[in-house]
Amino acid sequence: MSDKEILDEIYHRLCNMLEATDGNGTGRALKSFIEQEWQKRDEQEMVDQYNRNRSPKDWIVDVREMERHRGLEIGEDGTVKELK
Repeated sequence: MSDKEILDEIYHRLCNMLEATDGNGTGRALKSFIEQEWQKRDEQEMVDQYNRNRSPKDWIVDVREMERHRGLEIGEDGTVKELK
């Protein structure tokens, strides 16, 4: 079995145990932890899929552009030229 298959089996057995015994704090905390980690993984996979088809120039912002929005004008040498 792969790690994913083992975790899936543990999760399903834990859910069955919680239903049969009306659950306890430790079991509920473990179930919640697994669900939160799965949610994080799903969200990261969505971000990765979205960025996979994008050119870096489409999503990488020049530092000068970022600082301009904060009121700083950055010169070619990387120093602050002007405060707005």
